Amino acid sequence: CALPIFVNPLEGISIFLSKTTGIDKDIKARIVRKTTMSVFVVMIVSLFFGKFVLTLFGIGIPSFTIAGGIIIFLIALDMVLGKSDSGEKSLPNDPNKNPEDIAVVPLAIPMLAGPGAISSIILYGSNSKGIMNDLILVVILVLVAGAVWLSLNAASKMEKKLGNTGVKILTKISGLLVAAIALEMIYQGLIQLFPNIQ
Repeated sequence: CALPIFVNPLEGISIFLSKTTGIDKDIKARIVRKTTMSVFVVMIVSLFFGKFVLTLFGIGIPSFTIAGGIIIFLIALDMVLGKSDSGEKSLPNDPNKNPEDIAVVPLAIPMLAGPGAISSIILYGSNSKGIMNDLILVVILVLVAGAVWLSLNAASKMEKKLGNTGVKILTKISGLLVAAIALEMIYQGLIQLFPNIQ
């Protein structure tokens, strides 16, 4: 059967732009590398150990989906209301904050390697029928990680062309789309938990 698109790198571009405007290009490059590696590690762990980890902590996919949706919705609110505009540029000079921290949360988790991607990968990992299947899945995940790296690098170049005002406008519009994605995730999680609410 056809494999789903586990991760949509385009969804991470708007958050990457909103969180890295004004940050030094070398730091941005490190954020891109760290995000790509984090996404790959999360996907590989999900493939081979995801079901075990969720079972160990008694977490169901619906609860995981709702939690991820709530986190993404809060990020979207920050993008739309413009709170990030005033504070994010000072991150490199703030001794209490490391701008590279955004590489793991919210970029890698839950925006890129979110509940939908993780649950899909866990499902395919659980249904794997041998080493060849596993190898094919690993190759696909490597390609997905490569797509993440390419898209985030393209975002850095996009910022130069758009300028400050362009990035702010794109961030606001993207924030609305990200909020819609988050609400859909929450809704789908609730439907799985409470089928009768449909």
